Amino acid sequence: MSYTEQSAHVPQTGTYAPVPPKGSNGLAIAGFVLGLLGLLTSWIPFLNVVGIILGVLGVVLAGVGLAKSSKVNAGKGLAIAGIVLGALAVIFAVLINVVFVSAVDEAIDQTTSTRVETPSGSGNEAASEDKAGSDAELGTTRDNPAPLGSGITGDDWTVKINSVKTVRADSMGETPAAGSVLLAINMTATYNGDDEQGSTPWATVDFVSPDGTTIDSTSGSTMFIAENEFDSLKTVFNGASVTGDQLLEVPADTWQDGVLAVSPGMLSDDTFVAVK
Repeated sequence: MSYTEQSAHVPQTGTYAPVPPKGSNGLAIAGFVLGLLGLLTSWIPFLNVVGIILGVLGVVLAGVGLAKSSKVNAGKGLAIAGIVLGALAVIFAVLINVVFVSAVDEAIDQTTSTRVETPSGSGNEAASEDKAGSDAELGTTRDNPAPLGSGITGDDWTVKINSVKTVRADSMGETPAAGSVLLAINMTATYNGDDEQGSTPWATVDFVSPDGTTIDSTSGSTMFIAENEFDSLKTVFNGASVTGDQLLEVPADTWQDGVLAVSPGMLSDDTFVAVK
């Protein structure tokens, strides 16, 4: 009688690398969240500076989280997404700001041009709109100022400097500092716009000294108030005017060699006008 011997199955033993447990990767999560927030805020011009900051922080944190992901076995996908979102946030924000600034500059160039109409008998009638050459650039530089009485027209307002004279003191008895003199600049602003609610004059006038220093109403030793102060808060309607004086404290020995920088509106270019 024969027996077939069967060998017993002996399980083989070996060493297996354990699967590392998944941990947490807060840096990857934070980088993803910041990158996403940066992208969402990158579409608002200028305010998207916050989006740029969030995007940069998102990229940095997500990058650190990506390096950590291999150790904790978690967060790799979120880290990569955070890097991509943060980078896109920075790129979009920069592009949008560039496009927005270009559009604003173009709009300003189209709407803030001024024209100068010289008073009759001034000898500068050639500076009117239909003239070309250097006369057409009257008032665009300090070396070629428009004469007193010229009409400087922007979008909605025409400003004329009627006269420039020195005064001893303002309406409150305040006198200029030693070496300075008070200029009383009489100006008229006429509203040419069509706003049914009227408008207030934003016309400004500054003094530019021979050395190129600009002096405005806040540059003096004190706040000077004219007897007939130009009322920039008065509301007027089409065809109406506001007339008054503005006082500027300027160097006494060189003021006659300076010029006025006149702007008929908030966004209008300055036009240079002679002081005498």
